[in-house]
Amino acid sequence: DPATGSAAVGLGVALVATGLAGPDGSTRYDITQGVELGRPSYLSGRVAAAEGRATRCWVAGQVQPIGEGVISVPSGSSTLTSRAGLSSRRP
Repeated sequence: DPATGSAAVGLGVALVATGLAGPDGSTRYDITQGVELGRPSYLSGRVAAAEGRATRCWVAGQVQPIGEGVISVPSGSSTLTSRAGLSSRRP
C-alpha cells in the first residue's frame, strides 16, 4: 500500500521530536508516495505541539474503502468502533 496513514502520523510526531516542526502550535505537512509504483497517493497531515511534545496529529487523504469492522473490548464495559478505509492493491 503506497499510502500509509499510520506512518504519516508517526512522521508528524517525529517532526516535533526532532525539532523540524515548531515546539508549540500547529505544523502542516504533505506526503506524496507511490509515484514510482504507478499508484500515486497524496496525504495531508497536521501535528499540534506544546512545549516540544506532539499532542495531536491528523492525517487525511483519498482512500478506496474495502472494509469496516467493530472491535469489542473483552471486559464488556465498553466498545471501540473503528471505521477504516483501506486502499485496495489494484491500479
